[in-house]
Amino acid sequence: MISRKIKRGIARTAITLMLAAAMPCSAITAWAANANLTFSDPSAAVGSDVTVTMKITSTSGDALGRASIMLSYDASALEFVSGDNASGGAGSVSVRPSADGGDGTEMVSTLTFRPLKAGESKITVSTQEIYDSNESLVTLDHQGNSTVTVSAQEGASSDAALSSLQVSPGTLDPAFSSSVTEYSVQVGEGVSKIAVSAEASSGNATVSIQGDSNLQMGDNTVTCIVTAEDGQTTTTYTIHVNKVEGGPSEPVTAAGDLTAVINGAQYTVAQAFDVNTLPEGFEQISYSYKGNDVMAAQGTEKDLLLMYLNDEEGGGDFFIYNSESDSWTPYMELSTTSKTVVILPVDNDVTIPDGFTEGIMNLENGRKASGWVPAGEENPQYWLFYGMNWNGDKALYRYDLEENTIQRYFQEPIGSNGTVSADQYQELVNEHQDLINQYENRGMIVIILSVVSGLLLIAVIVTAVKSRKGSTAAETAGRTRRRAAAEAAVSAEKEQEKLPEKSTEKSVSRRAPAPEQEEESDDGFEIIDLDEEGSAGADDNGEDDEFEFIDIDDDDKK
Repeated sequence: MISRKIKRGIARTAITLMLAAAMPCSAITAWAANANLTFSDPSAAVGSDVTVTMKITSTSGDALGRASIMLSYDASALEFVSGDNASGGAGSVSVRPSADGGDGTEMVSTLTFRPLKAGESKITVSTQEIYDSNESLVTLDHQGNSTVTVSAQEGASSDAALSSLQVSPGTLDPAFSSSVTEYSVQVGEGVSKIAVSAEASSGNATVSIQGDSNLQMGDNTVTCIVTAEDGQTTTTYTIHVNKVEGGPSEPVTAAGDLTAVINGAQYTVAQAFDVNTLPEGFEQISYSYKGNDVMAAQGTEKDLLLMYLNDEEGGGDFFIYNSESDSWTPYMELSTTSKTVVILPVDNDVTIPDGFTEGIMNLENGRKASGWVPAGEENPQYWLFYGMNWNGDKALYRYDLEENTIQRYFQEPIGSNGTVSADQYQELVNEHQDLINQYENRGMIVIILSVVSGLLLIAVIVTAVKSRKGSTAAETAGRTRRRAAAEAAVSAEKEQEKLPEKSTEKSVSRRAPAPEQEEESDDGFEIIDLDEEGSAGADDNGEDDEFEFIDIDDDDKK
């Protein structure tokens, strides 16, 4: 039978193994940090650079690691100049800050913009990925944006009037006058959008139109807001559109002729748009689109045709129209700002990426500069050099030999064939496989320890059950042996009664208990150990019995 100490030892071992099995699961659980993403709201004048500060602050006290932030801004109002670990332009900036020194609970980046026009302009977060020092994604408690307030230059025009205003379909009532700001027009029940053509008196003023789509039965309000060059003076022209049965509908043919479906979304070709919104390099023309005369734009150098489309929510933008295939493509452009970078000799702590070989660049002034080009390429596309920007920052730069543009070198090292080298690829594969093996091994250990713990627990339960059953059986066997002994004693007594009287007397005189013991005993039988030291070792028959039962309550043996 297993002792209590052994049982306790087995139970403690099982509990220890179960706790050990749970430890790997807790070891791979990491709680990510929390942080705030905030911006400054600077002010500046047109023509003067403005600095926006972006700050990521840990609110949980955990150390931050790195971040990748994509910002959006109005390219017509601001021009991106430079920034800490930032690059971009044409309305988007990519910022990749890292934690500062100290406790690493802050990441700060400064971005420089050049205001292009007066007024307020927003810089917002398009996407963000922030990681703590353990490479876990950070949860943002607050995500802000920047409002840049730009004042006009001295002498900027405050003219915020319109020089012309037209609608289609329908006719303005009263007739347009730049001093009149309230108009009304009637349209038919089949008209869902109204085309508004508005031209500002000042070429530097801007015009925005709202409420010209999704017209409902009854009264609708369309506004035309003119903002002067100074960015503060505005004039609002209001058009009350009454949609009724029998009112004017869109001209010429069915309204569906002005409908364009692009990637499953429905648009309407605008018959007019603000000429001030034309992209650079395009001029206004009149174009017949499926029998409807609409305002369009033709590239002065580019063989492209643009038209303005309105979506179902009222938003609008320019699209490239291919008349041969009757297809549309969103008009998107990417522009860069000019910059000057001073070519420097390489510092001792700068490492040239693998896959490059030394190459000489012929500059415009006839001088030659030393740099690097991709190894093995007969006609390299770009040239790598070490330089300093106007802000004093040193870095590797890449010069595009085809388009004569410069950008900071952020790419991973590449091989001669334009891809990652075989050694680098194999190293990445090995690291990836090691990580997979570690997680798989950790999972197997958890499973094995769980199974072993379960088996040990079952063994403890089975052992306890068997021990209890064995103890019960032993007690039952003991009672059975005592009963058998008593029955044997009674049988022996009956045999003695049959012996001769002399033999019986001798036996009684030799084995009769003392009077004191007879008075103290209440039992019908007394057990005498005949094998005890100092007692006879055998009975008269020479048999070595361990016990003899004597009836001490028999009245004839007193």
